[in-house]
Amino acid sequence: MQGAIDKRFKVGDSTLYSAAYGQNYQQYQKFFFNLVRRHGNMISGFQRKNRKSTITVPNQADTDQLTDDYNKVIRFCEDRDNFQEYFSQSFENGADVGINWLWMYMDYTNDPVSGDIFTDSVAYNNVLWDQNFHKMDLTDCQGIWRRRWVSKNAAMSLLPGYASEIKKMKPSGAKDGRFPLQAELQNLQLSNLFTYDEYYYRTTRRAKFIHDTYTGESVMWEPDDDDPDNLLEIILASQPWLKVIDKDIPTVKLCLSIGDHVVYHGQNLLSNGSKIVDSYPCVPHLCYHEPDILSYSGRIMGYIRNLRDAQFLYNMRKVIELQLLQSQVNAGWIFPVDAVVDQKAFRQNSGGEAFLIPLKSGRLPNEIQRIEPSAIPQSLLELSRSLADDITKISGVNEELLGMADDDKSGILSMLRQSAGLVTLQNIFDKSDTTQRLYGKLRLQTIRCNMTKGKIAAILGHEPDPRFFLSSSQKFDVAVEEGNYSTTQRQMELQQYLHFKQLGIPIADKTILRAAFITNKKQAIEEMEEQGQQQAQMNQMQAQQQAELDKSKSMANMAKARSDLAKEKELMASAAEKYSQIDENIANAQHKTIQADLDIVKNLVELEDMDMRNIRNNLEVADLIKNITVNQQSPKGDL
Repeated sequence: MQGAIDKRFKVGDSTLYSAAYGQNYQQYQKFFFNLVRRHGNMISGFQRKNRKSTITVPNQADTDQLTDDYNKVIRFCEDRDNFQEYFSQSFENGADVGINWLWMYMDYTNDPVSGDIFTDSVAYNNVLWDQNFHKMDLTDCQGIWRRRWVSKNAAMSLLPGYASEIKKMKPSGAKDGRFPLQAELQNLQLSNLFTYDEYYYRTTRRAKFIHDTYTGESVMWEPDDDDPDNLLEIILASQPWLKVIDKDIPTVKLCLSIGDHVVYHGQNLLSNGSKIVDSYPCVPHLCYHEPDILSYSGRIMGYIRNLRDAQFLYNMRKVIELQLLQSQVNAGWIFPVDAVVDQKAFRQNSGGEAFLIPLKSGRLPNEIQRIEPSAIPQSLLELSRSLADDITKISGVNEELLGMADDDKSGILSMLRQSAGLVTLQNIFDKSDTTQRLYGKLRLQTIRCNMTKGKIAAILGHEPDPRFFLSSSQKFDVAVEEGNYSTTQRQMELQQYLHFKQLGIPIADKTILRAAFITNKKQAIEEMEEQGQQQAQMNQMQAQQQAELDKSKSMANMAKARSDLAKEKELMASAAEKYSQIDENIANAQHKTIQADLDIVKNLVELEDMDMRNIRNNLEVADLIKNITVNQQSPKGDL
């Protein structure tokens, strides 16, 4: 009931005041100045602007190809069932009333073998659930009941195996009184519709686990339809150290009924034979969840719940302001009873023109007195503005997020204030991310259990990784996360390539162009390759010319070096020649010196026969001659 009131506040239903606040509040007013919806539009608009894709990331070093296969198949399924739009609808409805359900189901209309995985956004008033659940993965939720209203032909298409029984059945209409807030109950033709109830409840089932005593690893045994019946015995015989453990594991079962007739009771319809999905086919989209308080209506609520009082008071004040404004035209009159011709004249509304008050003959205008209306106090207008501001403060949406900031602030400060405003709503967006991850895990399990290898190969364009259909791969090898949203898988791939290119990783241009989603891409690639070839030829010619230029420069340098070497040798030879001339001059000088000494000796020999008494004189004369000779050979000025 509280969720229904929240929705009426969002759409601006002016008749809800008596239901929310009783019969004593301004029942005559018909105005609704809706300030709530814009806050919801901001929250849901931010989610739509920042949509995310469901991706898998590798946990092991050798699982990149496996995650690529998973991502392509997940993206194929999301594009086929328009998942992003249903997810945004679910987020918006969950933010309004506190909870909404993302529901997964199999449709075999176009693929009777594997089926197609579709998504539905189910509102709060179409589902009953265990109010005591705490976890968003619903592992502690004991039961979920969903009701739909379908025609006889729709019921036969939903349950083709029970077509003959459904033909004999008659619609019972709304006799049980359950789901009283469903919109379908307003249908006048409800007596021609069947109630299609899906009741899911948590229980246990028996499962086999294979335990490796050497490695300590345990894997649940899931036989394939193509496997022989005795495959497990063959494996145990070939590997005797393996042990089989039987144990109970939690699972979810379904009970289907048309009207009051139960038509199915068994495993989840997302399961396929021995491959069983042990979880609910739905994930909740929560806003504010307080599971530990006593009040049921307070455990789950949306952003509107706390805005209702401020919205009501704002409307009431606006109505009072309008009444005061209208009273300015004609507040009232004081007059004698027999002064006017018709008393109804005092109840006229001018509508912007003057109105007439006819007086009886003999009466004067000063006998009637107008009651002056009270002025609209400024405090009343200020209170209205304060109530409008209270709505903004309570919702956690500031003026920057609404685009209403009127102060002159810098862009950086405005961005900081926007970020601060988003922090107050971060828990809502974090819950939405958790919902998307949980739904991605559920989709991955459903793909593994229902899609055939041939269909997976057709989606991928090649054979899938051998570990694609193993339950252990989804448990240990990959993790489901949310990534940047793009319209197609190629655009997301293109964004990643461009991001790596900006980081400096050498991504080839052809690789980026191949991932781009453009028209005439083949022609663009051919022209790019042709341009690349021309550029390569030009680069080759430039390289050859540069090589020849470098060779000529090298030869010129060698010739210059040889010339410099010859000049150096010539200088060295000239220096050696000068040194030899100097040596020759020294030798000539020494020769002349020795020749002079020899001449002296010869002169002395010729004097042998001279008298001994003349020897002394002769020697003195010889010394004198020698000294004279030496002095003559020395440069001038040495004397």
